Amino acid sequence: MKNKSSMFALFISKFFPPILNFIVFVYSARILDPESFGEVALALTLIFLVSSFLPTGWRDNLFKSEYITSEMISTVIWFHVLISIILVFLLLLFFYFFKFDFYTETINNMVMLLFVKVIFDCFVNVYNTLCVKYEFYFQLAIRTVICTLSSAITVYVMLQLDFGVWALVCSQIIISLFGFIFLYIKFRDQTLLFFSFGIIKDMYQFSMPVTFVNGFTNLFIQAESFIVGSFLGVKELGFFNLSKRLYDIIVDIFISTINEVSLSKISKNINDVKVDKSNEFIKLTAVTWWLMLPLIFLAYYFSEPMFNILFTNKWVESIKIFNFFCIIALIVSLGVPQRNFIILLGGARHLSKIQVCVATISIPIYMTLASYNMEYFLYSLVFFKFVNYMSSLILVRRFICFSTSSYFKVLFNSTLSLILANFLCEFLFTGFIHNIYIYIVIYSLSLIAFYIGFLEFFSRRFKIIPSIGNFTFLTIIK
Repeated sequence: MKNKSSMFALFISKFFPPILNFIVFVYSARILDPESFGEVALALTLIFLVSSFLPTGWRDNLFKSEYITSEMISTVIWFHVLISIILVFLLLLFFYFFKFDFYTETINNMVMLLFVKVIFDCFVNVYNTLCVKYEFYFQLAIRTVICTLSSAITVYVMLQLDFGVWALVCSQIIISLFGFIFLYIKFRDQTLLFFSFGIIKDMYQFSMPVTFVNGFTNLFIQAESFIVGSFLGVKELGFFNLSKRLYDIIVDIFISTINEVSLSKISKNINDVKVDKSNEFIKLTAVTWWLMLPLIFLAYYFSEPMFNILFTNKWVESIKIFNFFCIIALIVSLGVPQRNFIILLGGARHLSKIQVCVATISIPIYMTLASYNMEYFLYSLVFFKFVNYMSSLILVRRFICFSTSSYFKVLFNSTLSLILANFLCEFLFTGFIHNIYIYIVIYSLSLIAFYIGFLEFFSRRFKIIPSIGNFTFLTIIK
């Protein structure tokens, strides 16, 4: 019961803050133009690119460590702070000596201001890791709500005072500041002015490969925005960023929650020889795919009316981009369980090599296609996300001997259920309900209900894991 209530708290913390952020986001999008959004997006992209090189593997090592001391926590925090200072300094130094048309004085000032955010995030990210490890989900929920409210108030007030794009920049800093204050109160006794190279060295074998995996994953993601902004311009980046922000809401609410719960669950049983890891992998894949498929489909299906309702005509070019991101969200969500198993079973080094190869091939192709138009770039984006997913799927089989038949039954049962549910909803509601708001609500709720019904039937009819018996959506979430 405690585990379920904790997961529910984590879900609430992931659900409501992004919704509130989204309301403020819609409000700001109606006021600001695509170029302004593009400038903020480019500044944040540069900061996030720098953050890709932070030693996140040492942070993830805290998941694996059975006993954690205050000295270990403090060392990891100050190691992050030290590296972040060096990286931001090098970034500013680079653009001081090398001039680029897209790097304006405004963007430079934004980057310098956002450096404060990077420092606070060094503390917040380590504290978040401890909260997830110890299942302090209620603390995470409260922290997230506080940060979101403070950020939303900042944006609204500063836009009313005509600060323009600086409202969005300051809101990012406020999120990190309030997150730091709240979590520091919880972990202040474990945060010391202490640093040990010995601890860094002891953690190196596990942490360095994980740092490469996390770094290249984030670098891979941030490189997309950087390429759009530098090759297609800040206006196109504004359209791209609007769609990506909607995609990020899906990631924050659902995929990140699944990832954190998955990491926590896997780490508990990873060294237990009695646990059947192949069945655990299939279960986590099933939960992830079964939950995400109908939700992302609805976002794709209603993307045009959603954009027409929420945004003005100046953002119409973002609809097609968002549809591509819906496909990417499905691919990314399906790769979450296999990525976590690979890392916790010691395969981070192999995964990092694969990501380096994919990045080496894909980034030049992104640049080439982006120089033509946005659509070519988006097709290549989806393709290489799928390549990453397939690579990790092949790799995870080196560590877990799961049934490919069970794996593809998970995909087949849900996909067939969704097709039938959508067909039934089209037959029942299309052309009969003329109010767009009522139509979207009734269609969405009915599709989910029909989908669960069909999924239960097919999962019982076509046994996913015969040894378990009734392995269905309703039984697996109990």
